[in-house]
Amino acid sequence: MDRAEQLAVLSGAAADQWGLVTTAQAKELGVGAVQLLRLTESGLLENVSRGVYLLVAAGVPRHQDIKAAWLRLMPKTFAWDRPAGHQDSGVVSHASACLLHELGDIPAPEVEITVPRRRTTAEPFVRLRTGAIDPSDITVVDGLPVTTALRTITDLLQARADGGHIGGVIAAAERRDLIALDDLAERVGPYVRRYGLKGADTGRDLIDHLVAQAGESLRRQEIERAGLRWLDVAVRFLEGNPDFAANLARHDRSLRIPQLSEAARGMRILPKSALLTALQRSMELNPDIAQAVRNAKTLPSGIPELMDDEGELD
Repeated sequence: MDRAEQLAVLSGAAADQWGLVTTAQAKELGVGAVQLLRLTESGLLENVSRGVYLLVAAGVPRHQDIKAAWLRLMPKTFAWDRPAGHQDSGVVSHASACLLHELGDIPAPEVEITVPRRRTTAEPFVRLRTGAIDPSDITVVDGLPVTTALRTITDLLQARADGGHIGGVIAAAERRDLIALDDLAERVGPYVRRYGLKGADTGRDLIDHLVAQAGESLRRQEIERAGLRWLDVAVRFLEGNPDFAANLARHDRSLRIPQLSEAARGMRILPKSALLTALQRSMELNPDIAQAVRNAKTLPSGIPELMDDEGELD
C-alpha cells in the first residue's frame, strides 16, 4: 500500500474510535510499525500514548487520555468488537467517570478504569482498579463504557475520596436526574461512620452531610426553600388583606388562613401548596380577585416574583 492507501485504511477504523488507532490494530489492517513511523514523521499521525496513534486530520478528541488508556486494554480488538464485561476489557470509573459524566469538580490526576481481573500497566498516569461491575451499573458516554452516576458515587465512597468533592458530584447528579436519592441512600448507608456521622444516622443523612460539606444543595432542598418562601409571602399577603382573604375563601371552602400560617411556620408546605393552588384558581375564576392582587396597596415584597405580566401565579 502507498501512503494514501495506508492513511485511508487507518482512517476507516479510527473514525469509530475517536480518531485513534493502536499499533496492534494497524498491524491487523496491514500497516506495520515502520509505516506508522513514516506517517508520524510526515505529520499525518501523532503518537499520543504508548502504542496509540491519533489521525491528525481527525482533531484531538475530548478526554483523549481516557480513550487511549481504554483502547490499550485490548489493543488488538476494535472498540465496536469489545463485549461488555470481557475479562480483558474495563469500565471507566471513579474520578474519570465523573469527568465523562461532567459531575462535580473532583480532581482526576489519573485515568481510572475498573477491570474484572487483576492487571498491571506501565503507564504512570493510569490506575487499574480490580472489581466486578454489574451490567446495570454500566452506561455508555461518548462511546466509552462508564460506571453509572450511582455506582460512581459508591466507588468514590469506597475509595475514601474527599467528602466535599463527593457532595458536589451528588448534587450535580441529582439536579440532572442521574440518580434517585432513595436508591443512593440505600447504597451509601455502609459509609455513614466513615465520613464522621453516627452509627444511627442513615444514608440520607450522609447524602445531606456530604452535599452541605460541598456548599451545595439538592434540588429537593431548593424546591422546599422556594416553596416555603412563596407560602410565607402569600400567607402574609392574605393576612394583610382580610377582605381579599374572605373573598378567596368563598371560592375554596377548604382554605383556612390560620392553619396555613401555622403550617408555613412549621415548614411543612411544599411548592404548589393548597394556598397557592386556591389563589391561582380563584384568580382564574374571578377577574376581580386577580385585579385585587395586582392593585393591592399592601402587597408584600415577593408577590410580584410569583406572578407573570398578566397577574397570574408562576
